[in-house]
Amino acid sequence: MSDTSQTPDTPDMPETSWLQQLDELLVTLDAHPDHPESGQDAAFMERIAALDPDLQRFLVERMAEQDSPQAAAFLELLAAHAATPEPVRAAARAARDALAARGVIPAAPGEERFLAGWVQQSRETGEQILMLGWRMPIGGVEALVFLLDWRGDGLKDFYRTRDMSDAEWRQLVEHNAAKGAPLAELTLSEARTLLEAAQAESQRFSRPMPRDYKLESRLIARRVLSAAPLPTTTPPYLHPDLAPEAVVTAYNDALHYRDFALAALLLHPDHPDRAGRDVEETASELRTQLKHAPRREADASVTRHSERPESEADDTVRLEARGMEVAVDTRGGRTRTPTNEIFVLRTSTDGWRIAHIAPAP
Repeated sequence: MSDTSQTPDTPDMPETSWLQQLDELLVTLDAHPDHPESGQDAAFMERIAALDPDLQRFLVERMAEQDSPQAAAFLELLAAHAATPEPVRAAARAARDALAARGVIPAAPGEERFLAGWVQQSRETGEQILMLGWRMPIGGVEALVFLLDWRGDGLKDFYRTRDMSDAEWRQLVEHNAAKGAPLAELTLSEARTLLEAAQAESQRFSRPMPRDYKLESRLIARRVLSAAPLPTTTPPYLHPDLAPEAVVTAYNDALHYRDFALAALLLHPDHPDRAGRDVEETASELRTQLKHAPRREADASVTRHSERPESEADDTVRLEARGMEVAVDTRGGRTRTPTNEIFVLRTSTDGWRIAHIAPAP
């Protein structure tokens, strides 16, 4: 770790600056040779997070060569820190996993610390599994696992694991990754956002918290709800490869279940209901607009529209959705009315999203 002869290629930073930062970091590491996360770990990681990303990647490469529990602990800390740039976090995760494959397990911390969080990218289905892991002082892993239901229950289920090995933690993550939706790693701040939103849904539908959640409520509050600030933005956690037809179907189902947050996530930033608003504001606007509207039936028939104007760009798709909406009168009678709409979808940074909706001619 003391060899600084091969510094990264950084045209925007003089080599002397690289060497100075690296020397200062080495002094800090030498002050805590056994447990780089012990003592003043928060200040230590803030210092690491403030370094140039190229220097961070260089440190990851050097740590990956150490084959020591301390190096594995450093990589684990860097991967879990919210301020670490995503490319560096990915490199740190890969290096940590490579050490684990060689049997090198992170050194046990002086106190429990957040290890990693994963959530299913399945928001369009209305249900997601959220898993959060902590490295414990004895060296093992403890996880909190939540089942989020956005269509009626909010926080539907919860359990806490105890004293898992690293291999068991990886098996838990891999097991849930095989349940039909890819997993996304998330920070503790992002996990707090999801958990608070699920709790709000439980309150809105007057659903009680799961029994085990009530028993562990103080622990959850300490580890999650009061442990990290709320982020300014949160990823949508929709499946990354939703086809246009799946987007329209999910939007129709969102209206059926009154899941206006999902409906907002499926709108393109240029959609009139979304323009200039964040997701929460858009969901509130949709809820106001559609509060007394007839309820859509689920499972609309969605097909590609046969006519497409020549002026539309290649990143645009027109779909026709046929379904039903159900109105209930004051006597409880139900009236089913066909719906037929044209959806115009355009690509965005998150994939296909709905840019315009209009009644079919």
